[in-house]
Amino acid sequence: VYAYIDDIIIASKNIEEYLKYVETVLDILDKVYIYILVEKSFVAYPSVRLLSYIVNGEGVAKTNDRIAIFKKLKFLNTLETLEQYLSIAG
Repeated sequence: VYAYIDDIIIASKNIEEYLKYVETVLDILDKVYIYILVEKSFVAYPSVRLLSYIVNGEGVAKTNDRIAIFKKLKFLNTLETLEQYLSIAG
């Protein structure tokens, strides 16, 4: 079970373990008068993307999407290409 600000992520290897964790978490929340909106809940998803992580039955893995985007960017490497870009951009 992972908690982050107002999110609770429950990851497990099988559905039986998952249901046990869900029941435990809901019991704890009920005891302290915290309730969950069904409309905002994602239940029994095989994997969930949260911030820059993928959470699934195998655990938590960091995604490299943001890094990949920056690797694809082409930076202007000379003063001449910068001047050309600025004259086109405006």
